[in-house]
Amino acid sequence: MPWGLLLLWLFALATRFWGLTRFPTLVFDEVYFARFGRNYLAGVPFFDAHPPLGKYLIALGIWLGGGFHPWGYRWMNALLGSLIPVAVAVLAYLLTGRSRVALLSGGFVALDGLFLVESRYALINVPLVLLGVVGQILWLWGLRYRGRGRSLWLIAAGIVFGACVAVKWSGLGFLLAVGLFWLLQQGLPLPAEWKTTYQWWQMCLLLPLVAFGVYTLLWLPHLQFHPHQSLLVLHQQMFNFHRSVSSTAHPYCSPWWSWPLLLRPMSYFFQRVQSLAEPVPVIGPPLPLAETQWVYAVYALFNPPLLWLGTLATLALLPLGLTTTAGRFLLLNYAAHLLPWALVSRCVFIYHYLPAALYSFMALAWVWEASQDWGAWSRWLRIAVLGGVIGGFLYWLPLSLGLPLTPAAFFRRMWLRSWI
Repeated sequence: MPWGLLLLWLFALATRFWGLTRFPTLVFDEVYFARFGRNYLAGVPFFDAHPPLGKYLIALGIWLGGGFHPWGYRWMNALLGSLIPVAVAVLAYLLTGRSRVALLSGGFVALDGLFLVESRYALINVPLVLLGVVGQILWLWGLRYRGRGRSLWLIAAGIVFGACVAVKWSGLGFLLAVGLFWLLQQGLPLPAEWKTTYQWWQMCLLLPLVAFGVYTLLWLPHLQFHPHQSLLVLHQQMFNFHRSVSSTAHPYCSPWWSWPLLLRPMSYFFQRVQSLAEPVPVIGPPLPLAETQWVYAVYALFNPPLLWLGTLATLALLPLGLTTTAGRFLLLNYAAHLLPWALVSRCVFIYHYLPAALYSFMALAWVWEASQDWGAWSRWLRIAVLGGVIGGFLYWLPLSLGLPLTPAAFFRRMWLRSWI
């Protein structure tokens, strides 16, 4: 498996770094997050609706990368994004003990379009997901120890969970999932490698206190630039901002229930040109479609076959998944990252589904492995699944990397009218 993890990481690294500076302009929310990172380096105060850690990382990338240019503010996110498939593979192995399920889980993430897009720009969903998965790895690893060793691993998990929430408040979903899993595990048989489960004081006191402490400490650099604001006031402003955003504030708003069906992806970048020699971005009004020869587009679009198969696999786990440890963990994580959005009235987007989709991909890997017991015909089913996922990745890859397409080729990839 170590060689498999290395190859997985190298593939993810190559796809995330290749052509990283293709568009020498701020793309999508880079207009906020990349500039916020630069503001930290310049000591300029600003208001942000999210906690600060994601922008600290962008600022670190700008500082190490030699300035405020596309490579400088993107490379750190690309590096972190390349580690997500590896982290997912490790998490899947801890849950199942099966190398094939682990590598397949990580491979599915590496072959997904939205994880790829989010890794190639100065955005903050990638550190959110990576820290959440690493926190869960540490939490699960602690179950293999007793006494002080277990508490130390739990403290390490709490540190990472606190950092995760310091990227976005939605990082609480990772902490909620392990809490629900711990509650549901009470009185149930444990896997052989787990000594015992965590004690109530570890889960109800130690873990949340460590996470809250780290979350608070990570605000201190931000507060240095805002000496006249308290942490409480900042949180009130952030909460009021999110509450004030209308459910129809953006043309790409999409309800939470539509995400597993992939009904409304987002356009992050779109330019029409007459020649591939024409510099991008184009200055001036958009070119009429009738005169357009080429289209550059970056879409926040999951790999469609992978996402739909992941949704089906998650549904397939419902009857029997709760009877196994790994099944409970996957289903509870999926629910903890999806269902709370039903309570949110503001405008939400397809990228909010990234953490939940992660566990649907792991569910697909688990079902794929289990299908070997379904009979000889299942071999062709497994081949079709892998072919569909790889084919989907390659077919929609131009929309992940921003490669030029003819208008006809672009519209062929818009399978649903709601994608446009």
